[in-house]
Amino acid sequence: MIEKNSSELFLKTITKDKRTLEMFRFLVNNSMIRVINYHNTDAINSERFETEIKYFSENFHPVTIEDLDNFFKTKKWPFTKPGCIPAIFEGYRSHIDTYAKILDKYNFVGWFYIPSFFMDIPAKDQIDFCHNHRLRISTVHGYEDGRVAMNEEEIKKLSEKHVICCHTGTHYELKPNATEEELRHEIVDAKRKLEQVTGKSCDVFCWLAGEDYAHSAWAHKYLEEAGYKYVVSNLKIEKIK
Repeated sequence: MIEKNSSELFLKTITKDKRTLEMFRFLVNNSMIRVINYHNTDAINSERFETEIKYFSENFHPVTIEDLDNFFKTKKWPFTKPGCIPAIFEGYRSHIDTYAKILDKYNFVGWFYIPSFFMDIPAKDQIDFCHNHRLRISTVHGYEDGRVAMNEEEIKKLSEKHVICCHTGTHYELKPNATEEELRHEIVDAKRKLEQVTGKSCDVFCWLAGEDYAHSAWAHKYLEEAGYKYVVSNLKIEKIK
């Protein structure tokens, strides 16, 4: 059963880790939009997720792409409550089975950052793909068939109420010696894949480790060629020029 005082329980949770508390203090210091990151969202933690999402719904306003567009255009946040973006990374199956259901219960919008080609990996090979591409899959995921990634149908369904963002094509770490072919595949083709699945524009990109726009100065042309609107990093949301 969820405690009535969700705010108190949420604060108790974040104070267990000094780094988490430090980041939380930074995010709440006069920021109009805050971003809270998630990766594995296994059912075993569903009670904690519900406590947190309930807290978000009581204290923050959900953020859509349209809200972000308007915010950058007007430089004003039109809502009485600050915005909050639960950012859910990696395209895991548990995202739609567990986390999205709780978001929907509280009518809150999540932003799901998906390595676009993860869904194309055969189920029997997905665990190995995770190990080879720095995708830290939980050992308690509970999927006996080995499929730990969302499939196309699930991502399309998710896009009906939530924001689908690109986290490269294969959970790719930008390298100084990256070829044009690699960059176009991981940035441009990756965007097209998500758009083909959802039937909607994919406007947001995030590098591995949440690097900012300046991190990829020599790769800017591919972000621009693809037509992304925003790059989201660990500490800021940047509009692509």
